[in-house]
Amino acid sequence: MARRRSGNQLAFNDMLFNVLLGFVVLFVIAFLLINPITKKQDVPSKAEAMIILEWKNDSYSDIDLWLQRDDNSPVGFNNKAGQGMNLERDDLGSSNDRVFIDGIVTIIKKNREVINVRGVVPGNSYPNVHAYNWSETEPLTVKLTVIDVNPVYKEIYTIEVVLTRRGDVARLPGFTIDKEGNVGGVFNHTRTVVPNRGQTASE
Repeated sequence: MARRRSGNQLAFNDMLFNVLLGFVVLFVIAFLLINPITKKQDVPSKAEAMIILEWKNDSYSDIDLWLQRDDNSPVGFNNKAGQGMNLERDDLGSSNDRVFIDGIVTIIKKNREVINVRGVVPGNSYPNVHAYNWSETEPLTVKLTVIDVNPVYKEIYTIEVVLTRRGDVARLPGFTIDKEGNVGGVFNHTRTVVPNRGQTASE
C-alpha cells in the first residue's frame, strides 16, 4: 500500500510540474506578443555620417581631426559641435587613455577621434588632420575613413597620410552631403580649416 501511495504522489507531482511549466510557457509567449523583439531596422540611427581618424595605438602624439561645413566654423577640439556635427572624443594620444581598474592604473591603447554628422545639412565638408602635439621619433601614418551611415551603411573612402612633425596639417579629400542625406561627391581641396597654430601644410 505504501508503495502505491508513493507512486501516486510522484505522478501527482509530475502532473503539477507539467501544468506549472505550461503556464510559464504561455506567459512567455503572451509577453513576446505584447512586446515584440526590437528589430535592427527599428533602432533609430544616431548619425547620418561618421568621419573617423585613427593612428597607432601606442603613440603619445596628440593628433586632431577637424571638419568644416561650407564656410561655417570648423568643428574640432575647441569647438566640439556645430552645423549638425559633433566631435565625440578629443583623443590626446595615450596620455588620456589611463583608467583605474581595482585601484591599478591601466592604459587602454586606442587612438581614435570621431566626428558624427547627426543631421541632414546639405553642403561641402572639408576635413583636416593636425599634429597638435608630437612625441614621435619617426614619421607617423594616420588613417581617415568617411562613412555614410544612414540609410545604408557605406564606406565612402579611406585614406592614409604621413605626418612628420608637430604642426603638420593634412588636407584630406572633401565630400558633399545632399538634401536626402547621401554622402558622396568626393573632391580634393586646398582649404586649411585648422585654427592657425604655426602649422605646416601637408597634402
